[in-house]
Amino acid sequence: MATMMRAGIPTEQFALSGTFQAVPEVEFDAVRFATYGTDRVVPLLRATNADTDSVGTAITEDETVRSAQVITSQDQNTLLRMDWTDQVRFLTRVLVGEHGTVVSARGSTEGWTFRILFPERDAVSSTCDAFEEYDIDIERITALKDAPSIEGSQLTDGQFSILKAAVDEGYYEVPRRTNLQELASELGVSHQALSERSRRGHRALIESVVMP
Repeated sequence: MATMMRAGIPTEQFALSGTFQAVPEVEFDAVRFATYGTDRVVPLLRATNADTDSVGTAITEDETVRSAQVITSQDQNTLLRMDWTDQVRFLTRVLVGEHGTVVSARGSTEGWTFRILFPERDAVSSTCDAFEEYDIDIERITALKDAPSIEGSQLTDGQFSILKAAVDEGYYEVPRRTNLQELASELGVSHQALSERSRRGHRALIESVVMP
């Protein structure tokens, strides 16, 4: 059975600890992920709450980064392509070692939080052993049968992808950084399909909270 794990790593044990010391207000969200078997699990990061110059200068001096390239920047929102040191690459391989996929990753001065999807429960057990060895904190493990549902079925991959993209691109922020038309274009779907899937996804999430 597919299983979702939430894991935490202190910044000083993972990545960008020097950047957080220099720019403590900055937060990072990974916006593109890879699965197991690759050195580039978190290649793109979006930095928010800090200006591009401050973040860029701090990252240049950060010992966990080989190099970083600014892809886009607007106000306090910067998209960067990362090239990590061997230590960070090694820990990301530990995170996804048993056929896991990083679904989300967020870093701040309080630490890094990862949500990792595993296709089988057995893979989680093997990963837990590795996490203990490298002091990675397992915060939550959830079987997807317990995930929000619509009429008894799980939140679909399409609905999840759309809601995740909406969060990543700032659709729910005030003011919004994007709209449904722009999201639809980026995801390669029609505006109508995006609207319908997002409404169904919203309903599933809301029902999981307010329904008995």
